[in-house]
Amino acid sequence: MAEAPTSTTSLTELVYGEAIVPTISMYAHDFVVAAPFMYWQDLRGKATKVASFPKWVLDTAIDTGETTDLTTTELETTQVSATAAEIGIRRDILDSVLEETIIGAQIFDFLLQDTGVLFGISMDDDICALFPSLSTSVGTSGSDLTIANMVEAQAQVRINGQRGSLVYILDDQQALDYQSAQAAATSTTINGMMAPSLGIDNGYLGTFFMAPVWQTGLCDTANTGANVVGACFIRGDENKTTACFGAAVTRDITVELQRDASARQTEFVATAKWGVCEVSDLSGTKIVTDA
Repeated sequence: MAEAPTSTTSLTELVYGEAIVPTISMYAHDFVVAAPFMYWQDLRGKATKVASFPKWVLDTAIDTGETTDLTTTELETTQVSATAAEIGIRRDILDSVLEETIIGAQIFDFLLQDTGVLFGISMDDDICALFPSLSTSVGTSGSDLTIANMVEAQAQVRINGQRGSLVYILDDQQALDYQSAQAAATSTTINGMMAPSLGIDNGYLGTFFMAPVWQTGLCDTANTGANVVGACFIRGDENKTTACFGAAVTRDITVELQRDASARQTEFVATAKWGVCEVSDLSGTKIVTDA
């Protein structure tokens, strides 16, 4: 009787169950775009977690006669505050992960990258949650964003009497509507009003009336989820006296490792402490369109 040929079944102990590709794919996540356009206050080392943003109160000059003795008008200020609150994440890494996985101790490199992404998303989510509080609004409930909405959003800030460099932050659906409107626009409209972005490496969509336009999936919904809320507002990084939104930080991202010998694991703990607020209601326009 002939012997059976040698096969992988004969040598099961020598055959890999699977080969792990050394490059690990990244998870999908929302674009983080809003934080650079805040009016930031650094409170580190200042023994407080509350940043106050003062503002002059507008008065009116009165008509008067040549010999009339003027009465005094009190000069006043008002203020709004941003209160820093703590955020954090903890990962417990067993020794076996370091000893028996292809990534080994390099997992701590990824945890640092992961922390930056998650904290950035958390911060932008807080910022975008401020958009619905703006009093000035453009757009139509149940209707897609249009080029006319983009024009009106910028014009309304000017009508409000505010001055400064603008930025647009649009929801994902609004960004799709915006780019669809760009594709349907004439060359005259494109060349005269906007400069489209052709890539998807980040959330940058180009410029509209020379103001940068950015996209994120972190914008809030309105009207029971029927609409999404983007915004056009004055940048706090370039215009501190007319900034729309402010922020305060008392602790930048801090990472610590703590050994738990009895559990044979290392705790990875990352924390930060910051907060955001609306500084000037008239310095921005919310854009409310179909979700």
